[in-house]
Amino acid sequence: MKLKILGLIIVVLAMTACNSCTDAGTSASMLQVVSLTGNDLEGEAGSTTVFSDVITEGSIINDNGVAAIQALPLDPMTDADQLTPYMDVTVDQIDVEFRRTDGRNVEGVDVPYRFTQPMNMVVPIADTVEIPFVLIRHMAKEQSPLLRLRDNLEVLHLVAVVTIHGKDLGGHRVTPVTGYVSVWCANFADPETTTGGSH
Repeated sequence: MKLKILGLIIVVLAMTACNSCTDAGTSASMLQVVSLTGNDLEGEAGSTTVFSDVITEGSIINDNGVAAIQALPLDPMTDADQLTPYMDVTVDQIDVEFRRTDGRNVEGVDVPYRFTQPMNMVVPIADTVEIPFVLIRHMAKEQSPLLRLRDNLEVLHLVAVVTIHGKDLGGHRVTPVTGYVSVWCANFADPETTTGGSH
C-alpha cells in the first residue's frame, strides 16, 4: 500500500514538473521589426524619419507611428508544414522611450518621459502585420523639453526606442524586440490656407 501511495506521489510530482517546464519554456517563435514609420514634414504617413509639430494651428495632437512586425519561427530550419497556429504571436505591449545623440537623456528635462501602451494584436507566424501606436503623446507636448519649443525656432532631434512585447498562442513569452526611429520636434510652420475668389 505504501508503495502505491509513493508511486502516486511520484507521478503527481512528475506531472507538475512537466507543466512547470511547459509554462516556463522558450517560445518557438520570434518577432522582427520590419519597419517603424510615421508622418513626414507634409503630414504624409510612411516616413522613416518622423517630424513632430509641437503645436499645429493652436492644437496639440498625438504623433502616431506604425510598426510593421513579422513573426518568424525561432529555428530558421523549420519547414512550412511544421508551422502551427500556436506559433502565432499576440503583441500585447509597446514601450516607447527617448534618447538624444548628445547623451543628455534626463526624462522631463532633455527628453520626454517614457510610456507603455497595452494592446492586443495577433501576428500570424510567417506573416507581417502593421500595428499603429502612439509615438509621442499630446501630454508630452505640454511638458519639458517639447513645451519650450513652442516659442522659439529650436529643433530637437530625438531617437525613439520602440520595444515590442508579446507571447505565442501557447502562452510562452517571446523575446522582446526593439527598433529605432528618428523624430525631429519643433514648432513647424502651419500649412497655408488660400482664401479669396478667382481672378
